[in-house]
Amino acid sequence: MIRVLAVDHTAGILPFRKKFAALAARPGIDLTVLAPDRWVENYRTVRASSGQEGNFKLLTGGVVWPGYENRAFFRSGLGPAIRNARPDVLHLWEEPFSLLTLQALALAGIWAPRAKSLFFSSDNLSHGFRYAYRPSAFYARVERRAYHRCAGGTAVSSEVVEVLRGKGFSKPLEVIPLGVDLAEYPPQPGSGSGEYGRRATPEEARARFGLEPPVVAFAGRLLHQKGVDTLLRAARTAGQSIAIVGEGPERVPLERLAADLGIGERIRFFPLVPHAEMPALLAAVDVLVLPSRTTPRLKEQFGRVLIEGMAAGCVVVGSSSGAIPEVL
Repeated sequence: MIRVLAVDHTAGILPFRKKFAALAARPGIDLTVLAPDRWVENYRTVRASSGQEGNFKLLTGGVVWPGYENRAFFRSGLGPAIRNARPDVLHLWEEPFSLLTLQALALAGIWAPRAKSLFFSSDNLSHGFRYAYRPSAFYARVERRAYHRCAGGTAVSSEVVEVLRGKGFSKPLEVIPLGVDLAEYPPQPGSGSGEYGRRATPEEARARFGLEPPVVAFAGRLLHQKGVDTLLRAARTAGQSIAIVGEGPERVPLERLAADLGIGERIRFFPLVPHAEMPALLAAVDVLVLPSRTTPRLKEQFGRVLIEGMAAGCVVVGSSSGAIPEVL
C-alpha cells in the first residue's frame, strides 16, 4: 500500500476533488488530502471541513492569505497531516515557487524524510526565474530549492514543461491537463443526472437566465488580460446577444464600453456562478469565447472554461494566448 498525502489549495471546491476520488480508486493507494478550511477562489469564499470523502480522507487547516496562491501558507494542519499520514509520496498541487511548497517540503524533511515529493505547475510565464510579482529573487530561491527536493513534477500543458525545462528542471515531468466530469454533461439535454441534478434543456437554461438564442458568452474573471473588450467590439457588428458571466475590476469599464459602442441593450452581465452550476449555465450557450490577451503579467495557463464549454456542446472560440491553442 502506497501512502499519498496531497496538498491542494483548491481541494475545498467540490468538483475539483473528483481527481482525488479517481486516484484513491486505484488499487494500492491510501490517500489523504489536505485543503485550506477557507480559501478565496474567483472572488468567492470556499469553506471545507475534515472528514472521510468516500475512498480518501480530507483534512483541513487554517491558511494565512487565503486566495493568494504564491504567498499563502498554513498556520495549522500541515504538520499534523504529514506526521499522521506518514506519506510515501507527497504530491503538492502547488507551484514550485509557492510558500505552501516551501513549507510542506521543510516539514516533510522532519517528519517524512523518505517521502518522494512532486509539485504541480501551470506557470507558463516565468522564464529564467523572472516572475510577474515580487520579490522575484525570493521566489527563485524557493523554486530552486523545490527542484532539488522534489523527485518530479506535473504540468498542466506542454508549454509549462518547456518553461520548467528552460529553468533547468531535468527530473521527470508529466503533463496532466485539467478535466471535467462528463457525467455532469450528459450528451442529450435532460437525459441524465449527476451530483447536482438533471441538466437543464437549452430552453430551460435560457429561460432561467433570460437569454434569447443564439447566445454568445464569456465566463471568467473580468480582468483586462481576459480581453472581454475585444469580444464587445466584435459584437458591435455581429448582432448576437452577449452574456458576460464573471466578476472583477473591469465590470464597470466594460459596461461603459458596451454603452459607448451602442450595444448595451444586447449585453447581459451576470455574476460568476459556482463551478457546480456551470453545466446549467453552459446549456444556454451556443458559442463560448475566451479572448484572452498575453501581457507581461499574464498568459492564459489553460482555460478550464474551454473544456467545460466543449463538454456542454458549445462552439468554443479562443485566442492564441498561452495554452489556449493546445487545449482547443
